[in-house]
Amino acid sequence: MQAHALRLVAALLIASPALAQNGPPDSLTIAGIGAGATLEPYRGVDTKARVLPLLIYENEWVSVALPSVGLKLGSTGSVKYRLTGRFGFDGYKAKDSDFLRGMDRRKEGLWLGAAAIWDTGMGELSLEVLGDATSNSKGRIVSLEYEKRFDFGDLAVTPRLGVRGVDKEYVDYYFGVKPHEAMAGRPVYLGRSATQTEGGLRFTYATGSNEMLFLDVSGRMLGSAVEKSPLVERRYQASMFAGWLYRF
Repeated sequence: MQAHALRLVAALLIASPALAQNGPPDSLTIAGIGAGATLEPYRGVDTKARVLPLLIYENEWVSVALPSVGLKLGSTGSVKYRLTGRFGFDGYKAKDSDFLRGMDRRKEGLWLGAAAIWDTGMGELSLEVLGDATSNSKGRIVSLEYEKRFDFGDLAVTPRLGVRGVDKEYVDYYFGVKPHEAMAGRPVYLGRSATQTEGGLRFTYATGSNEMLFLDVSGRMLGSAVEKSPLVERRYQASMFAGWLYRF
């Protein structure tokens, strides 16, 4: 299943300035715990709830927000460059719902690529290109996202909007139906590339000099090529993730 809540852990690197002034200026170590729920798009699959330990680390060379890791490549003016890697939790097993019985397992992927992050002075614009380094989907994801942080004392609010392109290999692997998987009510389906729109809102609140609470809510429109899959019962995916973080 897609564990969209886990993707939000990486986004907390952007929220970490709420704690960044406390501690050594050349490094950042934050740990905590979070819990979230994701409304999955697949037919008959229940909402997934998870409790997760959180770890964020950043220094001059690397940024880590498990399950994501970034290698810093320097910058040009206000644009920063990174090599990125992330373990993906897309996929499912046939036992996840009655409707998926008879389907082959869709395995998770290891996504590797690069990102450019531009501090525009009026928010942050990021471009990320990732490819599945495993032999599972062999897909590619291109994401463009803008977010702006607003501070109100101890409270910070960060809205974001983005667009995400997934190629036909990705859609075919995670939402397609192979000939031997087809049955009544589940016809053969060949995936096509899709453009997805997404938005979210993140709240962080400093409860002390070294700790904060956070809440992140988000939604994603899946795109027509995904919506037409017989495996899908809704046009969107929604997530909520909340937790506590402590700066060491």
